[in-house]
Amino acid sequence: MELVTLLTGILLLMAIVGLWFWVHYRMNPSLDAPDGKARLTGRCGDTMEIALRFERGKVAASTHWTNGCTSSFNCVLAAADLAKGRTPQALFDIDADRIQKVIGGLPEEYRHCAELAAETLHAAVDNYMKKTTRESA
Repeated sequence: MELVTLLTGILLLMAIVGLWFWVHYRMNPSLDAPDGKARLTGRCGDTMEIALRFERGKVAASTHWTNGCTSSFNCVLAAADLAKGRTPQALFDIDADRIQKVIGGLPEEYRHCAELAAETLHAAVDNYMKKTTRESA
């Protein structure tokens, strides 16, 4: 009887985790051909990725990804959301302080998550600007 209960619990947990991943990836589709993209790894070992698509000189869509902790996830999500509707130049105004404010603050030991999110966003903009410079040359 205990084995059946254990197996049932394991199967239920696997179903919940599978459902969470399915919902998460359906809600956060990737951009097939982003105009700007960056993937950076911070000193803590967390990696963040932001992809941007521009239309009429402003960010029309953005996606985010991280393999890090909850603070990393919240910061990269905030950075990607803050980017929407902004020009490339305005994206450089999004810094760690702004990201922290949007997510409601961070303990000092997690401040690096906001810094990494801002750096990743800026690197994605740099990637976009390099691409557009090459295409116009």
